Amino acid sequence: MQTIRVIIASFVSVVLISDVITIQWLAIGKTNNTWDKKFHCVRARRQKILQGNQGRLCKRNMELMPLVVNAAQVTMRTCQETFADRRWNCSSINVIPSLTHDLTAGTREQAFVFALTSAAVGHTIARACSLGTFISCSCGRVPREPPNGNFKWGGCADNLRHGLKFSRSFCDSPWRQKEIKEKIEAIMNRHNNKVGRQIARNSVTTQCKCHGVSGSCNIKTCWRAFPKLLEVSEFLKRKYYIATEVISQRRGEQQKLIPASSQMGMYGKTDLIFITKSPDYCLPNSKVGSLGTRGRSCNRSSTGTDGCDSMCCGRGFSTETVVKLEHCHCKYYWCCYVKCKTCRSWVEKQRCL
Repeated sequence: MQTIRVIIASFVSVVLISDVITIQWLAIGKTNNTWDKKFHCVRARRQKILQGNQGRLCKRNMELMPLVVNAAQVTMRTCQETFADRRWNCSSINVIPSLTHDLTAGTREQAFVFALTSAAVGHTIARACSLGTFISCSCGRVPREPPNGNFKWGGCADNLRHGLKFSRSFCDSPWRQKEIKEKIEAIMNRHNNKVGRQIARNSVTTQCKCHGVSGSCNIKTCWRAFPKLLEVSEFLKRKYYIATEVISQRRGEQQKLIPASSQMGMYGKTDLIFITKSPDYCLPNSKVGSLGTRGRSCNRSSTGTDGCDSMCCGRGFSTETVVKLEHCHCKYYWCCYVKCKTCRSWVEKQRCL
């Protein structure tokens, strides 16, 4: 009897890789919670929206949780904007928390979304810290290197260190659980999370403000800051195109991920990796997470991914003429309003059959 009890206890403690549903935490971006009470964290943990150590991090960092919610919302918008011109347009992210195969099977699309979410959390928190309204963080550190040019370091820099550190703790948490951390999916997801943070760090720029008589800019005060997340996303999109397919190989007691093709060189710290080839996303197929492109708008004069030949997968397209209304012949009147006419034009729109 004692042996049976031990076996049962051991079985209950096991965490299966299938129990950890990739980027489930993005669902908090669709909630109406203000995330100012700890029971919000407890409920999200019970619903498996927050996994691993995320529930504990949530309760310990309540003032940052509205920022995490914002990061989830920005991630979903940015992903769809970035891939609006491709067959896979990230629209499947809208059905969170019920994710489809394209975001759970280890595809290159999943790799991109993981990297973007990790970058978004770090980006959002780092920028918010520079506002000086949070107890747990403030302005970023002044760079150690001396100013290169006629300026001085000052202002309030984005707190890269704090933002990216929290991103690592929060986004990697589900994949650091002891029972699964050496699984191929966990290693892949942690790597892609890290790629997102590294790309975000690499994208930091120097921003300046001029000081001087009549805006002469004799002296500039500069600080380090992130660009818009969309710029980070566009860079990650380029990494998406050249992502490396990997397989697992045991070396000693550890699992290592190596390129699936012996002709490929080893991937780097800023390269996305995936374990499952993607479908062409031409036709609806729930088994592979494809919504198809029927009804999608396309550009018949384009030879790119938004062109009708590519978007419609050779099925053809329909053309309709629609009325476009826009403001025109605007005139400013003193004081103080602008009056415009409404101009009407006819434009053609193409949609995939």
